[in-house]
Amino acid sequence: MSMLPAFDAVLFDLDGLVLDTESTYLHAWRRAAAEFETVLSDDVGHALFGRHADGVMQALQVLIGPRFERSRFEAAASKYWHEYLDSHGIALMPGVTRLLEQLTQRRIPYALATNSDARYAELCLMRAGIDAWFRVRVSRDQVRAGKPEPDLFLEAARRLAVPSGRCLALEDSLTGLTAACRAGTLPVLVQARPVAVEALEMAIAHFRTLDQVADAIESTQLSTDPQCPYHSQVT
Repeated sequence: MSMLPAFDAVLFDLDGLVLDTESTYLHAWRRAAAEFETVLSDDVGHALFGRHADGVMQALQVLIGPRFERSRFEAAASKYWHEYLDSHGIALMPGVTRLLEQLTQRRIPYALATNSDARYAELCLMRAGIDAWFRVRVSRDQVRAGKPEPDLFLEAARRLAVPSGRCLALEDSLTGLTAACRAGTLPVLVQARPVAVEALEMAIAHFRTLDQVADAIESTQLSTDPQCPYHSQVT
């Protein structure tokens, strides 16, 4: 198992790291792409994960070609996505609850830094039943630029009053790891699927699940400032 350096706070990605929203996206994108007579494979779908909305739409425009109409695609995808949520809900990724409880018990501040917009993040967290856990959230619509730029992580660290270099940044995508590196955080890859070599080279540690992250934290020396003004625990 990978080891972790000393740290003072934890920054979480949302999609594919805290919540299994990626399966909901893939379903919606596939159904919408079918309306344009296009098949969206697993490989192509997985390559879209971690990107902000504009990046996803740009990639889909290339895939679908001249027939692509963004407004029509987004409307169809939104309809299929909400239908899927109504039928299946959103599952937590393995180890999420355990890790959040561990951080709370040890008074380690944490925050959410997501490429999604605030309204969408709120909806997903509520559907999954964990919205009360994340008091500190930074979303794409609250910063100048989303991932792979560093803005989200820098703002999350600022709100926690912890230097970015003392924050673990938990990510499951190359896009997210790039942002974490640019922000000067301690980038940690959490991904069970095969990953690109570049992602492995960027990460200071690699875990398959958040349960493994929690195991590593148990044996990590911490220097969390008890006076930190923001602690994301449920009160």
